[in-house]
Amino acid sequence: ILHHVVRDVPQHINDFCIRYPSAWHLRDENGRSIRQAQLAAGTQTVANNGMLFMNLTDDEIAEVDPVTKQYPFLVAATGEESDLSTIFFLLSKNPSLLERYREQVTWQRGEEARTKKRKRDNDENDEDDG
Repeated sequence: ILHHVVRDVPQHINDFCIRYPSAWHLRDENGRSIRQAQLAAGTQTVANNGMLFMNLTDDEIAEVDPVTKQYPFLVAATGEESDLSTIFFLLSKNPSLLERYREQVTWQRGEEARTKKRKRDNDENDEDDG
């Protein structure tokens, strides 16, 4: 139900939280928290929901979204209502995330290149055997 409230009727999230305060710390079937789901909806900015961003904990700012596999600053950057002030706000709370993201992308690209090379080497070996 949490997923549907955040995704389908995000304007009612406050009502939901008032009626079901124990659900605030639950996660949906994808492992997302309410705040991650709100950010992923792509409509939240510092300008239109400053309290959401002011109340994010350091752990929430550093937690990768389990669906998009991105930090909140990247989720905000790719959102429908993306704006620089929101991205800046999130990054200023934990600037080291930018370096972590860069390292992660560099490692992933290296892993992809190694996988392609292994596949090419295996294909060449198969041709030599055939």
